[in-house]
This record gives sequence, C-alpha cells and structure tokens, in this order.
Amino acid sequence: MGAQAPSGADFGTNPAADVSLPFLINGGAFRGRLVRLTAAVTDILERHKDPAPVAALLAEAMVAAVALAGGLKYNGVFTLQVQGKGPVHMLVTDVTSEGNLRACAKFDAAAVEAEITRVQAGGGLAPRLLGSGGHLAFTVDQGPDTERYQGIVELSGESLAESVHNYFRQSEQLESALKVAVAAPAMPGAPWTAAALLLQRMPQEGGAIRLAPKEELDDDWRTAVILMGSVTNSEMLDLSLAPERLLMRLFITVGVGPLPRRAIHAKCRCSRTRSEGIIASFPMDEVRDYAENGMIHMTCEFCRADYAFAVEELEVIAEKHRASLEADTQKDETS
Repeated sequence: MGAQAPSGADFGTNPAADVSLPFLINGGAFRGRLVRLTAAVTDILERHKDPAPVAALLAEAMVAAVALAGGLKYNGVFTLQVQGKGPVHMLVTDVTSEGNLRACAKFDAAAVEAEITRVQAGGGLAPRLLGSGGHLAFTVDQGPDTERYQGIVELSGESLAESVHNYFRQSEQLESALKVAVAAPAMPGAPWTAAALLLQRMPQEGGAIRLAPKEELDDDWRTAVILMGSVTNSEMLDLSLAPERLLMRLFITVGVGPLPRRAIHAKCRCSRTRSEGIIASFPMDEVRDYAENGMIHMTCEFCRADYAFAVEELEVIAEKHRASLEADTQKDETS
C-alpha cells in the first residue's frame, strides 16, 4: 500500500476551505487534488451578480480549474476557457502559480432567462446554457520568454467534468476521474461553496511510483475510482469536514497520503497602471470619441473594478507611450 496519514493525526479539528489539497494513492501510482472553495468563489460571484444558473456554471469552472492547475508545475497563469454556442457564450477562469483566482462569464441575459423559464415550465431537467458544438481550452502562460501550452477539446457529455475527462483521454493519455459539486447560498448573505475531486493515473515509467503488474494496477485503479464515486456532494461541500479526513474516509483502504494544503484566494491582476497602458495603445481620436464629460471609464471584466481617467491625463500617458516605443525602435535599429 502507499503512504498514509501519520498515526494519530487529528484532521477533524482543522477543517478548511479555499484550499487545494494534493494527495497520492497507492504509492504514487495515482495522484489527485481535493479542492474546496467558499470565500474565493463567493467574492467573485457576488461581484458579477450573474443569474444563479450562470453563477453555478462559473463556480464549476473555477473549482475545476484549480484542481487541474494543481497537477502542473508552472510559474505563471493557468487558464480554463469554455466557449459555448448556447445562451452562455464563454466562461473564463484562471489561477496563478501563487494561487490567485479570477473568473467571468459572457452570456445573453434574455436567452438565459428564456432557458430558465423553459425548465421551470417543465421543459427539461436542467438549463442547457452552453448549448452544443462548443469547446474547452486549457492554456499555461509562463511569460513572454516561454512558449505557451494550449490544449483544446470539444465540449461533450452533460457536464463540464465529462468534457475534462474527454480532454485527458484525447490529449494527455491519462486516465482521469473528476467530480464537481456546487451549492448556492441557502439564504441571502450566505456563501457559495464549490468542491472538486480529481483523480489521475500516472504513467509507470519514471518518478517514485510503485512498480506492480499492470493487472494489479488496473484493479487498484478501478477500486480507487469506485471509492471516489461513493463520495456524496454533501460530503465534498461539508465545511465542518476537514479535507484530509474526507480523503482518509474515502481512500484509506487503498493507501492515501495527503500532501500540504495550498491556499486559494480571489485576486485579480488588473491595475490602474495596466489600464492606462491599454487605453494609451489606442489612437487618441478614438479615445476622445468614447469620453463622457471629459472622462473615460475602464471596467475590469473579471473583478468589476472601475478605473476613471480624464482625457487630458490619457493624452499625456499616450505621448509617453509613443515616446517609449520610438526609443525602443531606435535602440533596436542601432544594436
């Protein structure tokens, strides 16, 4: 069997949310992440005030992105983007290597409301917000000096989790299982809660992975997936249940070893300086056309922060921007 929790460990007194908890099963033959978010997902969703079904879908995307990012070694930004052809056109969520999370959704409000009304009138079990024919994309961006990695797969199945399974089958050749649970606030002012449990079978070659006959590992994998399937949504979302204790409850018979928790925070990367640079890159004639009472407002799509600039201020910034570009061009020509 693989690594297990230290003897006498008491996780019951140390519940946690807004964490990503990696773990190993069966001597490292399988790895996984248990993610539980409350304050982070609540902060993001309350800023957007999206209809409840859209907010729930965005919460699913956020917790899935954190689970997927936790299995990668990167220094930058992991982005999960879902593009649909239904009432919800796009879901975008990203998580930095420091654990900072942000997200937003783009949708047709009237079409979303019509779909909700259809379901409420007995027209189906759940609103089909993403439609069919869309795609799911994963991107890892480690800065301008490195090559971006991107994987794309068609949306398939009845849930975001099924599309992730399809991605791993097609692109990563990793057997994977993902379960996602989301709970909307029980009353006004209460938090959202979202959780994800991801399990992956690692390649046997390389790494500190227990060597065993393939047939034995096949049986062990099936057992781990069955045990994972036994967890209920309420257990995944139970804030009084420490994530380590939940893992022990599920996987102790196959040897589970929880690793150190990683904190997740709702934190946007926008800033006034970054907004200045974006606006200054446009021709000033266009900028003036968008001004109202001599002011330009730029609102971040992720955190809804509003940055206000006087046109005169932007003209000075644009001039500095042009001068900097000219200086860089001259430097390149003489070097």
